[in-house]
Amino acid sequence: MNTTTTMINPPKNAQGSLDPDRLDSILAQLEDEHGLLLGLAREHKEALTHADVQSLQRITMRTSETLMRIAKIEQQRQSLISRRDEPLDTLDELLDRFGHDDRTRINERRTRLKELIMRVRDEQQAVKQASEQLAMHMKGLMKQVSASLSHSGTYSRGGSIESGRTQVVSGLDTVS
Repeated sequence: MNTTTTMINPPKNAQGSLDPDRLDSILAQLEDEHGLLLGLAREHKEALTHADVQSLQRITMRTSETLMRIAKIEQQRQSLISRRDEPLDTLDELLDRFGHDDRTRINERRTRLKELIMRVRDEQQAVKQASEQLAMHMKGLMKQVSASLSHSGTYSRGGSIESGRTQVVSGLDTVS
């Protein structure tokens, strides 16, 4: 009898370890995508500085695409390191399962990736602050425009109507 069995999820190997080259490749992809994200955050800050709406739209789309790719790569990483019915191992736990050379190589990649993620976070924080400052500036401009257009003085400096602030007196001469 000739039977063929197909393994849908083959074991990673007899010792339960995983392919360090595959993990390194996935971490390299994450490193590349975070590098792109860092560049996009810098471009975003520059576009905000120049109030370049077209660039902001383009950068926002590219950032969204990059984040989607990062999410997919992260799913691949989690799938690679997952073990049935057990919580995911930390990278430190995974490193203990590798030989010295693989452990060193992946640890160096991990260190670079962590540093890059921190730089991306810092740059995105700067973009957030620049966005908030621009929004406050625009709000201030709108208040000034509203105040200058208020002929009767009924608008406050905040751009809202103050009912008791100014009394408008008017009259109509019907004798003439």
